Amino acid sequence: MHHLQRTTGARVRQALVPVTESPAVEAPPVPTRDQGEQLGPSLVAAKTNASLPKTEVVPPHSGIPRSELVRGFEYQAGKYVQFEQEELERIAPKTSEEMQIIEFVHFQEVDPVYLESSYYVAADKGGDKSYALLFEALKKTGYAAIAEFVMHRRDQTMILRPGPSGIIAHTLFYEDEVKRGNEFHADSGLVQPKELDLAVKLIGALATKFEPEKLKDKYRERLEAAIAAKVKTGDVRAAPASMSQAPPVVDIMSALQESLAKAKKPVASEGRATAASAKEKNKRVRRS
Repeated sequence: MHHLQRTTGARVRQALVPVTESPAVEAPPVPTRDQGEQLGPSLVAAKTNASLPKTEVVPPHSGIPRSELVRGFEYQAGKYVQFEQEELERIAPKTSEEMQIIEFVHFQEVDPVYLESSYYVAADKGGDKSYALLFEALKKTGYAAIAEFVMHRRDQTMILRPGPSGIIAHTLFYEDEVKRGNEFHADSGLVQPKELDLAVKLIGALATKFEPEKLKDKYRERLEAAIAAKVKTGDVRAAPASMSQAPPVVDIMSALQESLAKAKKPVASEGRATAASAKEKNKRVRRS
């Protein structure tokens, strides 16, 4: 789905502007399959999403009101089917608090290419015993549960497996989302037996137990070191004053005491007080 202008059908893109200015277009949020935060009553993200969104810089323009935006699907080059937000709301399922288990499979039979996001599953209030029962049953049988769940108003198929101390869930890609045609086909006829034996020996020499703590994000480490070096040398730049200035702190007690003192002053006679001065006094009291 793309954002379109209702009256013209033209594609709408979001311009990048400084945070001190209003954005040219405030596009409605697009639901994603991995929010990385608490999701519903019993799912907590197990990992962060390290990928960065692709950003397209476009020149600022006058902007299009949110009321003029519709969603459009490009079914042919340059041709879109338009949907109002109300139409999409009617199609989308309602987020569910229940997960329906439909079958059990061996987790080893699931190709990791189908695994999308990982979550730690927690028991809802009053569900500790049922949770523990499912956890122990999965451990004893060696099976994993295929379940259906509505999350972020999208149908999700998940696989539940026992972890070291609780249940872990993985959202699954659907078959039409896995691009099998992109898989490269190796030509095994090119491999000589002696080469294969040597490769097997090399694998055996480097084989070890999987220890994820040994794996480091080297780019992140280099970036953190570069940031620390710039801070140490003073190669930093302060944000504009309009962004960094905090709002003035209001002394509530002083303001209340001042207003109370003004309220207790004797009212001047009509001959000495003008209507203009009375209005100005009321303004000062209201401001206090």
